[in-house]
Amino acid sequence: MLFVAGMGVGLFAGISLSGRIKGGEQVHPDDRDAIAQAKARAFLSGVSQIIGIRRRERDGSWRWHQYQADPSYPVSVDVAPIVHGPGDAWTIASSLGETASAVNAAKVIENLCGAAFAFDTDGEFTYATPMAQTSIAMTLDDLNAPLGGGRFIEGGDLGWKTGVHPDDYEGAATELRRCMRAGEPFNYEYRVLRAGGNYVGHRFAIRPARDVNGQVTGWYGIGFDIDVFRKTDDALRESERSLRELIETAPALIWCMAPDGEPVYFSRRLRDFFGFDVAAKDLPGIARLECILQSVIHPDDLAKVRDRFANSLRTGKSYALTHRQRRFDGVYRWVETRIAAMRGEDGAIAQWNGVCLDIDDQVRAQEELRLTQENLARAREAASLAELSASVAHEVNQPLAAIMANAQACRRWLAAEPPNVERAQSIVERIAGSAQSAADIVSHIRALFSRNTGPRLPSALGELIGEVRDLLADELARCGVALEIEMVRGIPHVEIDRVQIQQVLVNILRNAMQAMLTVDVDRRELRVELTTVPGGVQIEVADTGPGLSSSENAFEPFFTTKAEGMGMGLAISRSIVEAHGGRLWVEKNIPVGARFVFTLPASPGLRE
Repeated sequence: MLFVAGMGVGLFAGISLSGRIKGGEQVHPDDRDAIAQAKARAFLSGVSQIIGIRRRERDGSWRWHQYQADPSYPVSVDVAPIVHGPGDAWTIASSLGETASAVNAAKVIENLCGAAFAFDTDGEFTYATPMAQTSIAMTLDDLNAPLGGGRFIEGGDLGWKTGVHPDDYEGAATELRRCMRAGEPFNYEYRVLRAGGNYVGHRFAIRPARDVNGQVTGWYGIGFDIDVFRKTDDALRESERSLRELIETAPALIWCMAPDGEPVYFSRRLRDFFGFDVAAKDLPGIARLECILQSVIHPDDLAKVRDRFANSLRTGKSYALTHRQRRFDGVYRWVETRIAAMRGEDGAIAQWNGVCLDIDDQVRAQEELRLTQENLARAREAASLAELSASVAHEVNQPLAAIMANAQACRRWLAAEPPNVERAQSIVERIAGSAQSAADIVSHIRALFSRNTGPRLPSALGELIGEVRDLLADELARCGVALEIEMVRGIPHVEIDRVQIQQVLVNILRNAMQAMLTVDVDRRELRVELTTVPGGVQIEVADTGPGLSSSENAFEPFFTTKAEGMGMGLAISRSIVEAHGGRLWVEKNIPVGARFVFTLPASPGLRE
């Protein structure tokens, strides 16, 4: 008796509102379906339904009337319309006996929904639609065949038991017997055997039909084929389980916050990393986010982490930040934290999702690589200096030795009696030649040191600045410096030695980056501006560092403000710029920092 009523939705009933409308042939054909639907809605909802319909008048015209369908079952029902205008009143009446009410209701509902069944107070089927019987391959006789003897309500089993999954029958039958004895509604889910041989999940809601005295006269209900819903629900649960397992096992530290910033979830890896779960650090009167930040963020990084969180919560923007985070064993590790807002269809923030990537090994490896590169650079400089010194000593030693020998010879000639002035003069000329040779050697080495031997070709400074930016990209990121490049259109080309001008830009930019290491990372901004000036091009490099205490000494050789500096970089840079016909100077940047400016003469014709 508990089975699916059709392939989709099965509707069950215990009474009927079907009846013949007096003068029904006088109802407009297009309104007859509306009447049937109103009766069905009244029956199913228990609420009277009022609709407008058209009725043929005696003169043959159609006139609008209000029609009211009442759910006053199971006794005779008279439903009278409220007539607008002249015409006789007409009624819909259904006089159903109590014993036939469930069957008639099932037949009406079959016309509306396609399948239904009903059973009497003993649990014996009184009706089942053909569609319902076909779907389970059982007739009324099959459904009512006694299996355990006695009536169902008294504990016997009927044939419909064979259409219920063995694991589900006892629970469903026990609950139905209880509801029938108590006269209470039945709501239950179980699996039904379909004609194809497969069990399909269904949800049943069965209700008692009562007479005017409140006595149960039969049972009706509605059943839903929930197999697709169950499979969909299972698929969703499996998808959720798989996603949760993916999150729990992902090689990252994942967490979530409520829209107001309160942490609500830590992944398994993050719990293991911290050594505690979300609520473990809660303190009265303090926001949970603040409690967790104080517990895990390095004191030197706490202020900037707070600021980034506050900015994101205020503006809804995501952020990424590298900082140190405390592990469960007390060791601080470098992590990269990223958070982003997850929004609903209305654009409101539903929650914040965050991820922390443990990059401590990477940061330390990069730092070791940087130190190794610096040591290697120093070693190369030392080797180059040693090689240069050896070259100078070797090359200059010969003319110096000649000068010394000739000077001694000249002294002897002049000390002779009488002095041999003519020979002494020739020796002096030879000394002068040796001195010029030494000067040429020194000049050659100086030119080699200042890289003044390269060709000067028309070049686009915009491209050169881009190359320098790419060259310093890693160092900019490591120092936390934001580089901005601005240039106007139509910048003329300049005739330069690209290597030397690149050396100037690199030197100035590196000095600026190193100067800004003393300020907060959020203030480290570097701007390169390329503009035209009369007869040439001007390049400005402005930083937000502490500035220079003395701009006059900045370009003097061996003057430096860095503990490890040699004080030659700016001096060489000015020499290179001036060798190209330009100027290099420094000014105070507004509001803070220093601004290095240099010009180069333009090459006629070519422009960027």
